[in-house]
Amino acid sequence: MSDVVTREFVIYGMSCMGCVRGVTGALNKVAGVAAVDVSLENSCARVDYDPAAVDAAGIVKAIEGAGFEASPR
Repeated sequence: MSDVVTREFVIYGMSCMGCVRGVTGALNKVAGVAAVDVSLENSCARVDYDPAAVDAAGIVKAIEGAGFEASPR
């Protein structure tokens, strides 16, 4: 893995810990993602990832695949 970057993504529509688990699971399946911290209280995800393997759009796509809208912060 090359240099890892950390970025936050705003997530719209999470309402419970099941949502957090769903988003966390979806992000952990993305190649290049090194660490994930999803906060229900702040409606965001902090993601450490390798930009050579995945970009911000790929992270947003994974969150959307879990059923939520998202955008980079």
